Amino acid sequence: MRHPRCNPDPIAECFVIISHGAWPGSRGINAAFFLLGALLVAVFGAVGPASADSARPVPVGSPVRQQEPLPQVQPARLVILVDESGSISPDDLDREREAAAMIGLGEFAPGSSVSVVGFGSDNTGSQLPVDAVCEAVTVKTAQDQQSLADCVAKLRKRNKADGDGTDHYAAMQQAMTYLSDGPPGSAVSPKMVFMLTDGNLDVSASPRYGRDNVGDQRNQAALRGLDGTLATATKVGVQVWPLGFGNVNKAQLDRFAAGGFQGTCSPSVPRPAAAVAADSRAVADFLLKAFGSARCAGSSDIQRIRLGAGDRQSVTVSVPEIATDGSIVVVKQDAKVTVSVFDPSGREVPKSGRLGDSVFQDSGANGPVESLRITNPDPGNWTVKLTSLPGSPDVEVSAVVIWQGAIRASLTVDPPAPRRGQPVRVLLTLQTRNRPIRDPVQLAGLVFAVRMTSGTAELPVRVADAGTEGDDHSGDGIYTGSVVIPDSDAKSVTFTGTVEGVGVSGDTRTVTAQVSQGRPRLTGQIAFDAAPALVPPGGSVAGLVTVTSVLPARAKVQLQITELAPGTRASVPADRTVFEVPATGRVDLPFTVTFAKDTASGTNRVVVSVVDTADPASVLTSYPLTVDVGYPPEPPPWPLYLGTGGAVVVVAAVLLWLRARKRRREVRGLAVFLFVRGRQVSDIAAPESGAIRFRFVVHSDEGMSPQLAHPVADEPAYRLVRDGGQFRLSTPFGEQFLIHDGERCPAGEGLELEIRDERRRQSEPADGLGTEQPAETVSRSTDLL
Repeated sequence: MRHPRCNPDPIAECFVIISHGAWPGSRGINAAFFLLGALLVAVFGAVGPASADSARPVPVGSPVRQQEPLPQVQPARLVILVDESGSISPDDLDREREAAAMIGLGEFAPGSSVSVVGFGSDNTGSQLPVDAVCEAVTVKTAQDQQSLADCVAKLRKRNKADGDGTDHYAAMQQAMTYLSDGPPGSAVSPKMVFMLTDGNLDVSASPRYGRDNVGDQRNQAALRGLDGTLATATKVGVQVWPLGFGNVNKAQLDRFAAGGFQGTCSPSVPRPAAAVAADSRAVADFLLKAFGSARCAGSSDIQRIRLGAGDRQSVTVSVPEIATDGSIVVVKQDAKVTVSVFDPSGREVPKSGRLGDSVFQDSGANGPVESLRITNPDPGNWTVKLTSLPGSPDVEVSAVVIWQGAIRASLTVDPPAPRRGQPVRVLLTLQTRNRPIRDPVQLAGLVFAVRMTSGTAELPVRVADAGTEGDDHSGDGIYTGSVVIPDSDAKSVTFTGTVEGVGVSGDTRTVTAQVSQGRPRLTGQIAFDAAPALVPPGGSVAGLVTVTSVLPARAKVQLQITELAPGTRASVPADRTVFEVPATGRVDLPFTVTFAKDTASGTNRVVVSVVDTADPASVLTSYPLTVDVGYPPEPPPWPLYLGTGGAVVVVAAVLLWLRARKRRREVRGLAVFLFVRGRQVSDIAAPESGAIRFRFVVHSDEGMSPQLAHPVADEPAYRLVRDGGQFRLSTPFGEQFLIHDGERCPAGEGLELEIRDERRRQSEPADGLGTEQPAETVSRSTDLL
């Protein structure tokens, strides 16, 4: 009989199949299979599959925690100030329009509002220094987004009769009319201003700032007024992100950025800062980077392609697993270019409506900038197909995906009611509205933080997912820490867990633990075997409850499932839910968690708790279990023809492969070199431990060459990981690059980073006759970590 599926655990399940003779063949072959399975299980252990016949799985214990509303991305209020002064060229203005539309239409939260204001100056006393072309457009519907696209097109280049100076003060005053309602957190937040300008503040011809301009008094008056407006921005929580291009005064723009609100959406992102591009062609890139930092939004790099008359071409953008809301924005320039979008499964998605779990809303199809907003996008590579009509002009088309993950953190304290002086574990996890997240690559750029408050004292608790210092399993998405309850008079301690970073909306959870007076009657601890790489639908994971009793009589404890992540369906066999605990002793109680056949594919998470049946409100211990559910590839036919000797060879090969896979992920041997305008000024090597991530920073002190260094605590840092034969570099600004050995990528004005793999270089033949690699350029990844 052919076994329908091999368990995704390539070791344990295949042993089960072999030992039951699931593959036909001679007795010699079955003996070889048994040897293979026994050896693999001896080395790695086994997680047995669920048995539907031996124990009927049922939901366990008290009801699952009250369902909370699904997490949503936080709306924002954006104001984009666009320079219309006389020095702007027609091409500059087009680039400004495109950048403003890209951010405005790329805003993914339906409750957000976007204002676009053009500015020049008042040189006669009767001119309007600003053009409020888009006044607080709420981008909820496709019609709202279309209205925004239409009004952005009204931005104009001013001449002398219109007021062609550069009045940054009037522009900021207009921006604050949309944003000045209350301190930070009192209204819709975050609030941010993006200022695009090609010059310095210049109101020398404006009578608004004095009867004459003796001693540059008009500009000085405007700067004083601007300082007052920026002080107001600080009070009400408005960030200012100036973006200059061409001949601009960087110090003046820095003054604008520093004058506004300095709070950030996450400790890991930089404070508002000015940026200067060489010309207007780079404005969109700079604005996208600033938007990501201000909004804690992830994005791809902008993908650009030339589209000729009658051409059909495609670009690809990537949506990570953690994204729940996003927009694919295509700057077409020519409104006649048609856009079709295909999801990672190759299905063409609708312009509006639903496909699977995803909801779509398109806008701007008849204009130069088109946007497709997606709620609950499938993770993976999305294809944007572009078609130009015959006779159309050649245009440069660009596409970008902007996204964020609406997340919910979960904080577990074990034991829930600790004693003074007792060590406790805290476990912090996250999930989106669609799924729990455990992939270390997805979580690498996020900050997991826990602090404990006892009375007036506050103590940070270091948490990590490294398989050390109390963390059970590395890379399972459970960030674990340990702390000792203070020996004080406090009757309770409060733990606060926070998850923040670029690409997520951020969430904070608080758990208050009552401090036990004296030794508790019952204590417990839950542990799980290391889960296989993949658990099949209907499969199970083995666990162990250890209960210690000081009672003079027997007691009973009950196993409960108290929390299920979205899409997770799990249970415990009915005969393993209530256990008897002997008097004054300790007992180990094995159990299994079974995942239903219709549970969600991918990451599943369940919180298992143990309670005292005599006092069901008394939780002895809890533990969040995270596993990946799915089917592995079909088993290859070649094992059918192996004998005993072949099985031993397979064992050795598997061991070598697993060891090699672990080594391939380690960052040891990597070195980063910093170049300033082509000259190397610094270098730094990855740690020699078995780490799989390499964090470093670029320090730029005035008057000194920039230097590479290891980060301090939660300092925003670059993050480097191996990705197959390439390296994935994530920047503190939300960008990500895929880099080959020896290639360089930009790191700011005149700065470049080069990644070298000394481990690979040492393993190459000395004569240099190894496999020749094709010349490639750095490819910017289309997702952010």
